[in-house]
Amino acid sequence: MKKISFIREIFKRYPMLIFSNIFSLLLVTLMDAVTIFSLVVIADLFFNPGLNNASLITQRVISLFKIIGLPFSLLWILIFFLFFNLLKNVLQIYAQYQILRIKYVILTDITLETFNDFFRARWYFFSSNKQGTLLNTFTRELGIVGEGVGTLGLCFFSLVQAVLLLIVPFYLSWKLTSILIIIATILGLPFLLLGKVNYRLGKLSTSTANDMMKSISESLNYAKIILGFNKQKKVSEALKNKLHIHNQATLRSQAFSRGMPLAYSPVGLVVLVIGLLISRKIALPLSETMVLFYSLSRVIPVFGTLLGNKSSLDNLFPSYEQIVNLRQRAQELLQQTGENKFSGFKNEMRIEDLSFSYPDRQPVLKNINMVIPKGKMIAVVGYSGGGKSTLIDMIMRFNDPIQGRIIFDGVDAKEFDIDSYRNCIGYVPQDSVLFNTSIRDNLLWANETATDDEIRDACRQANAEEFIGKLPDGYNTLAGDRGVRLSGGQVQRLALARAILRKPELLILDEATSALDTYSERMIQQAIENIAKGTTVVIIAHRLSTIINADYVYVLKNGTIGEEGTYLELLQKDGNFKKMVELQSLNVK
Repeated sequence: MKKISFIREIFKRYPMLIFSNIFSLLLVTLMDAVTIFSLVVIADLFFNPGLNNASLITQRVISLFKIIGLPFSLLWILIFFLFFNLLKNVLQIYAQYQILRIKYVILTDITLETFNDFFRARWYFFSSNKQGTLLNTFTRELGIVGEGVGTLGLCFFSLVQAVLLLIVPFYLSWKLTSILIIIATILGLPFLLLGKVNYRLGKLSTSTANDMMKSISESLNYAKIILGFNKQKKVSEALKNKLHIHNQATLRSQAFSRGMPLAYSPVGLVVLVIGLLISRKIALPLSETMVLFYSLSRVIPVFGTLLGNKSSLDNLFPSYEQIVNLRQRAQELLQQTGENKFSGFKNEMRIEDLSFSYPDRQPVLKNINMVIPKGKMIAVVGYSGGGKSTLIDMIMRFNDPIQGRIIFDGVDAKEFDIDSYRNCIGYVPQDSVLFNTSIRDNLLWANETATDDEIRDACRQANAEEFIGKLPDGYNTLAGDRGVRLSGGQVQRLALARAILRKPELLILDEATSALDTYSERMIQQAIENIAKGTTVVIIAHRLSTIINADYVYVLKNGTIGEEGTYLELLQKDGNFKKMVELQSLNVK
């Protein structure tokens, strides 16, 4: 069914491209048929110069030459033969160009549509799929689907070519040609049934490619850990094993597809031999007999090619299925959005009876109630695994609650357009990263219209301006992939500056100071306090020194709010917050 849906989708979306290609293929094959018919005339002129008992084809060509006023001679026949051959080759080049054009148009569209589907989905789509599978989909499987489009075009070409090439032998002897087609079909039937085998090989090749890409992706992402533990050899051996498994699967798959035309070749010879034996009992002129077998010798390899292309398609469809399944999953997890534009809030943001759980798991958050007044700094703390980052994901609307709601001045966040909503949020995630561009471009990512003065001001607030000034190229210094050329603290400060530059209505800091030294932490803490005077700040922190001056603190424990109050109020209680403070040896007077 995937094959039918794929072909139907291609025809439905690109009818003009497909039909223009089919038309060009028809012209190519017609020219081919004309050149084959002309061989009958050439054979008559060579072997029967007097044209006694000449072929019916030759007689009709003589009549055609009289109508157009040209002398009938071997020279003119050869000129026409060469002309139609040249025209056929030119048209075939154009047809091949059309096939490639269709391939890359469709490949571009599918790639962009797949990418857009992925990034319209909720965060759970990314967290529930293996990164290697997603990466392999773009780096390998989409390319294979593109090859499949090209193969599909070649299948149409081979099919049209076979049908039109059969015009000649059918015209010369429809009985003999019919018998030979029936024999060829019966002998070729086992080759058609082998498609399921190649489909399974293609499926195995796709799954092993996913595993291989997962290994490569993890190795590149965790290069520092691999080097630090001196596990290069272990990782290399694991990758070698995955490469071996993938290569074996792909080798069998490709050898199967490429060997199909060669395997069918003996069948073609058998058909020709049978045809030769039958033709002895049929009184055909020598010229027509020669051309008939020449035509059949041209058609039989086309059938072999058609079987090979069909086998290649069987092998390629697992890649198409993976793309379709991932896109369907992404569409099922489509990010919900409202129609109202979000431009901020005046009074407060409230979280009411919010609960959340991932599919088939225990609840991560249970009946969360919080009040976040405008212009205040609200802290959320707790032990690891308590649900703090999940709560931030809910506020960011990476995931939606299974119960309860988040409201701004009485309006449910679900009613707001997701783009305008997130445009009003400054976000510093726990694992802050930079893009492999200049520091300036990384900052402009948050606010493309920011001036140099605004950029410098944001960096001053984040305590980043001083170290940027010491870099060789200042703001034009390349950060490296994921900010690898900078220290962890520098990356974190630039991530904070990027969020500040956005001039957000709501600033969300998820462990924003975790990688900073004491001095930088204190400077950013002051910056956050200054920002909080005009911006609402929600901050998650393990290092509780960061939230000493928070207006209000919520303590999460096992997905519920265990304590809440100001910093000093919570210190006076003999609860989890006080224990956390004591563990970090924090003394506040």
